Amino acid sequence: MASNTDLKEAELWIDRGDEFLKQDNFEKAIECYTRALDYNSRSSTAYFKRGSVYSQIKDYSKAVSDLNNAIVLNGDFSFAYFKRGSVFLEIRQLESALSDLTKAVELNPSLSFAYYKRGMVYLMMKQLDLALDDLNHTIILNSSYGPAYFQRANVYFAKKDFQKAIEDYNKALHFEPENEKALISKGIALTNLKQYSAALNDFSRVIELNPNQPVAYNYRGMIYIKQKDYKNALKDFSKLIELDPNSYDAYNNLGVVHYSMKEFMKAAEDYSNALAINPNSAQLYFNRANCFFYMKKFNEAIADYDNALFLDPEMYLALFGKGNVYMAREKYQDAIKEYTKAITLNPQFYNGYISRGNAFMKIRYFGRAQEDFTLAIELKPNNYLGYMNRAIAFKEDKKYEHAARDFNQFLRMVPQNTKTAAQVRRWLKQMKFPID
Repeated sequence: MASNTDLKEAELWIDRGDEFLKQDNFEKAIECYTRALDYNSRSSTAYFKRGSVYSQIKDYSKAVSDLNNAIVLNGDFSFAYFKRGSVFLEIRQLESALSDLTKAVELNPSLSFAYYKRGMVYLMMKQLDLALDDLNHTIILNSSYGPAYFQRANVYFAKKDFQKAIEDYNKALHFEPENEKALISKGIALTNLKQYSAALNDFSRVIELNPNQPVAYNYRGMIYIKQKDYKNALKDFSKLIELDPNSYDAYNNLGVVHYSMKEFMKAAEDYSNALAINPNSAQLYFNRANCFFYMKKFNEAIADYDNALFLDPEMYLALFGKGNVYMAREKYQDAIKEYTKAITLNPQFYNGYISRGNAFMKIRYFGRAQEDFTLAIELKPNNYLGYMNRAIAFKEDKKYEHAARDFNQFLRMVPQNTKTAAQVRRWLKQMKFPID
């Protein structure tokens, strides 16, 4: 049992430790709290404060040890539970963090930071409604705490309620206008709502604050692609590669830009650079195969589609790509086989039926073509290609009334000033069918 003199001496060393802590002199603060414990080994306060310092310098094992002692000596020490829970959160021991933070709010219902940290735990555990409850409670207790709005925005983002997420990111930015994470997350939420101009402003703001922020360049570049502003997209992805030469995503996105510009050789080079970094990406092989297809390098295209299928046997679009190669080579039976495989993997694949129907047309299997075009129409009734192609199949099969019906449906779905529409009207007149 410490004497009154020892107890007073311990308090003096705690006060000295607090002064060093204010100066961010962690080493001296730890020495002072240790001296306090030399005088009073049962000082839960000294253990708590030393444990808190260990937490700040990320010496988590010592932090937990000291906080354990603080709690053993004072079972109602809500801040010790809070601090230990915070440490467990840092080291991703989420169940232990949850237990401690729950105990902290039971002992001290006004401890807003405990609700905040527990909300973060629930968010990491994907228990979004519980996370939302705790962050709401945090804001009720402390409405000027910006990080709570940021984390609540993250919860709304995870729930795909992007509008509410944006509102909370704005509140977080009110307290911390240069918060890069909030700006980036808000930009992504705006992108999901297709509010591209506003999103561009956020990503550009991030780049103003941090010209070497790769995430902002990546997302801004993707928006430029959506807006068909390929010049600026190229700049952003080129900058991204400069910042991170090992980013295969950056090379892939650069390839997407060149592909969109119909610069297929450059796109193929970009995808090759990406594959040099990540040779196990089915998507990259598929993307490069599409370039080879448009460059009429059919052997290379088939090889890359096969590479994609080796890595991802369920990639029906690679089978579709192979079918397109065989169609270009006038190997219609082989094309039909590939289209059929694609449709088997994805029976809802509208374009698969259209393309297979066209292949059947080439070998004059008009009945089979009509069946495929009908299936395409059933899958996507508002697409004019199904009616146009089926009308042609009926016409070739001399089923003129059926052809006229589909041609009229086609005319109802397309602008009347197109060359194809004019040809259809001319045929209907020649065949003396009414034009609806």
